Amino acid sequence: MPSSKITDYDLGGILGVGTVGTIYEGIEKETQHSVAIKKLHPGVSSDKLIRARFRREMTILERLRHPNIIAYYGGGEAEDGLLYYVMEKIEGGTIKEMIEANGHLDWQVVVDVARQICSALQCAHNHGVIHRDLKPGNLFLTKSAVVKLGDFGIARDLTNSDLTATGLTVGTHAYMSPEQITGDALISGKTDLYALGCCLFEMLSGRKTFMGENFAQLFEQHLRTRPQHIRELVPNCPTELDEIIDKLLEKNPEDRPFNARAVQGVMLQLGERYGLEAELDQALEANDVGADALTEKGRQILQQQILDRLEGRIGPSISWGRLAAVGVLVCGIVLAAILLSPK
Repeated sequence: MPSSKITDYDLGGILGVGTVGTIYEGIEKETQHSVAIKKLHPGVSSDKLIRARFRREMTILERLRHPNIIAYYGGGEAEDGLLYYVMEKIEGGTIKEMIEANGHLDWQVVVDVARQICSALQCAHNHGVIHRDLKPGNLFLTKSAVVKLGDFGIARDLTNSDLTATGLTVGTHAYMSPEQITGDALISGKTDLYALGCCLFEMLSGRKTFMGENFAQLFEQHLRTRPQHIRELVPNCPTELDEIIDKLLEKNPEDRPFNARAVQGVMLQLGERYGLEAELDQALEANDVGADALTEKGRQILQQQILDRLEGRIGPSISWGRLAAVGVLVCGIVLAAILLSPK
């Protein structure tokens, strides 16, 4: 396992910047293994509450050893007095970036992603940890399309006293459950299930569940407005997927699925029911007719999309080389038309 000592690493470029910390690439001097190192910003390092939250995040990650949660290698206090921790470096981007690059994700991909997220959430909930900030930007992807849940900075640890004052709302507005918005003291894993519903809705449709122009409108919609059925926006979405998303987005936590494992079961049932029909020939050829037929197809699609995005074949950025080539072609056509036109 990589070292937990920051002095064993050469710090590379910045991988990301958050409100309280910066994530750097770290290259282990002895092995040249690449990791990510999160350090507190110097400007907030003296804040006792922020330091306590950072230490709490380290404690949580140390407990959560799971293939769909970003691996934690250890941490502490650097020579400059800044808290840090070392973690797995993920190179495939985030689900948010995949939505931005593709507009939306195929429902087969969403089924596989949901299955993996549910596995991570169930592990966290089993350890008394509620993420409280589940969103596409915190769902990281390896190049082989494995989903990794990250950023436990505002997670609630039910085994310790909460660091958030009672009645205070925490989270990202577009994904906050009604009970988060009202600052309920009794927050459970069903808060993460609501956010999961918001994530699945966005993955499938390319738009957020609610479209309020400010946080007040969003809060009102989360509290009182019924979301659209996803099949109204994505007609080819299976009915079962539409139904589970609808249940995840119930206002009352008690009306949501029992736990993340129950949602994962629905995803596997979808694979069993639709995977063979969608990929019958391929499944028969591979002698694979199990429940993972569809989720494996989703993984293959997502993996190719990740590689395409990383290699610049898809994405919102402009390809200046192609643009220049088109310009030259247009100029050539115009010039030819001028030369060939009758005098």
